[in-house]
Amino acid sequence: FSGCRCSSSSHSEMEAGAGTALYPAHRCKTIYLVRHAQGIHNVEGEKDFAAYKSHALLDAQLTPLGWSQ
Repeated sequence: FSGCRCSSSSHSEMEAGAGTALYPAHRCKTIYLVRHAQGIHNVEGEKDFAAYKSHALLDAQLTPLGWSQ
């Protein structure tokens, strides 16, 4: 890997390193942009705040609303 690359919004293209080298790798940073969406833990947490600490909801799935968000 000889340098930073311009990347698109496609995850597969980012993983493949698509783009043109601009700078040496040691001068580059990777920035990940993540958007929050409603998960099952959000719904359960609104009913009972203790649900936010539940191990069963540690890696909660998205709700249908979360998928549409």
